[in-house]
Amino acid sequence: MKPNKKVLLIGGTSGIGKALLERMLEDNKVEQIFATYHRRQPITNYPDIKDPNTKSTDTKNTDTRDKVVWLAMDVTSEPSIEQAIEQISEHVDHIDWVINAVGLLHNISHQPEKAVRQLDPEFFIDNMKVNALPSLLIAKHIKPLLQARLKAGDPSETDPAIYATISARVGSISDNKLGGWYSYRMSKAALNMGMKTLSIEWQRSLKNVCVAVMQPGTVDTPLSKPFQTNVPDEKLFQPQQCADNLLTVLSQLTVEDTGCFVDWAGKPIAW
Repeated sequence: MKPNKKVLLIGGTSGIGKALLERMLEDNKVEQIFATYHRRQPITNYPDIKDPNTKSTDTKNTDTRDKVVWLAMDVTSEPSIEQAIEQISEHVDHIDWVINAVGLLHNISHQPEKAVRQLDPEFFIDNMKVNALPSLLIAKHIKPLLQARLKAGDPSETDPAIYATISARVGSISDNKLGGWYSYRMSKAALNMGMKTLSIEWQRSLKNVCVAVMQPGTVDTPLSKPFQTNVPDEKLFQPQQCADNLLTVLSQLTVEDTGCFVDWAGKPIAW
């Protein structure tokens, strides 16, 4: 990763998103992070993260405090996405990396379906709205900031702009051996198709951008908590380890990797 990276992190308060934020805060090659939240402005324990609603007269560590700007974003609402990206444009003239770490597997009223009789249309649509659609809507509105980065920096093919989204191995059709989890599987498969299609379009219209779909493994977060019973200890990653894995893979991607679907170790996953 070259220095002075400007990153948009969608879902900075999620389990994986928070870990990614912490790791990028420690990376002196990352200059600015725009992290999004949904309902509540996060109250963090990070002394380095600034609260955009608070003006401090303390000049100590100002540069590191200013490294993060929190933005409200409802990923199911295109106006909310557009407004957040307009706010980014007020701070910077381009973006280098975009990482979408938002996802839905279950909620207080629904668990993943074990059988088709459990399929609930509203829960199915919620999965599509959270898992499949946002990455396309974000791409629609962030493209000018990625384009500006390419014009400004003239990056090489080994230092592409990155547009990454976190998916799941269960979104692989050919890897489906167990069945079940209809809403989640189908929404992630739709996400994968959307990102693959985007990568083909951007190869023509937005050079030197790598669109990547990433599987983080099973991570010890609230999203996976109900389903960890049969996961071996060595296959259950802590969020910080997951963040390290994902950032390592992202930093090694080239423009030739665009349209990839890879796991936490960078190994390809069959669509």
